[in-house]
Amino acid sequence: MSFELRSLRGVGVEALTRLAEAIFGRGDRAPGWFARKLAREGVDLDLSVLAVAAGAPGHVPEDMLFGYLLIGQDAGDVLAHSAGLGVIAARRGGGLGRALVEAAAARLASRGCEALRVLAEPEREGFYARLGLRVSARRLTLLAHGTASISQGHLDRELADHAKQPWSPAPTPSDALEVCAWRAGAWARTPPADAATLEPMPGVWAHVSREGRALLVQRLLVAPTLDPLTAVAALLARTPTGMPLLLYGLDPVSSITAALLRRDLVDVDGDPHTPVQRRREFHVAQRFAAMDLPLARRLDNVRGCDG
Repeated sequence: MSFELRSLRGVGVEALTRLAEAIFGRGDRAPGWFARKLAREGVDLDLSVLAVAAGAPGHVPEDMLFGYLLIGQDAGDVLAHSAGLGVIAARRGGGLGRALVEAAAARLASRGCEALRVLAEPEREGFYARLGLRVSARRLTLLAHGTASISQGHLDRELADHAKQPWSPAPTPSDALEVCAWRAGAWARTPPADAATLEPMPGVWAHVSREGRALLVQRLLVAPTLDPLTAVAALLARTPTGMPLLLYGLDPVSSITAALLRRDLVDVDGDPHTPVQRRREFHVAQRFAAMDLPLARRLDNVRGCDG
């Protein structure tokens, strides 16, 4: 069955949510997750591209939805961001992914945008490289679990008591160290009810948001006189025991990242005759590369078996 490429207009959020879950799986996502994603990523309905069956009516039936490329762009930014590319299993391998990227690139170029950036997990880098995208940075998301003897309800009340502060200027010295960071635009669009700026110890500022069961650190800033590992430990000590804490966007070759991955927690059960048990505090939850497509160049180096 052939396909057409359209904007996202005319397709409801519920239908798009079911399409996304058909592509990526439902997982343990909270209700309303896709609508929240669209809002926080600043997804532009006209720049984004939807693949539908050829000849589909204006109100597209769900069985005629094949895939999408979501595009967001912050005001005044010449760099646009992919908020997700997906194609249903039955339509993969026929060039639909390539067509979605090419169509989005054309729309962005017509808007005067200079580049499209995607965040590619390792298994997708080859696909994007064949489309002419090149790696500009590599990043990690690290996962650990909180150590505080408080309830999640207690944490939610604490978050409600701490207002969300602007990304920049942040309430920090100008020379503060940025341990990890997402994007200023994503933070600005995170609903205040779900976000807070915490100071787990003097000289440490964390922009955090609740993401289902987890606490996401969208940005962590540390005064230059402090040890970043101590700062992270202080944040874990403010997070309920067992709650996932995610540090997003760390540099994989940073000495801080390396030190976090070497850290152990020590389990002591009180019995002096029992060997001490050690377990890794942080582990890598996600690896991704920021890959950029300059929009002045053509997608002319695409080989077969794309998308």
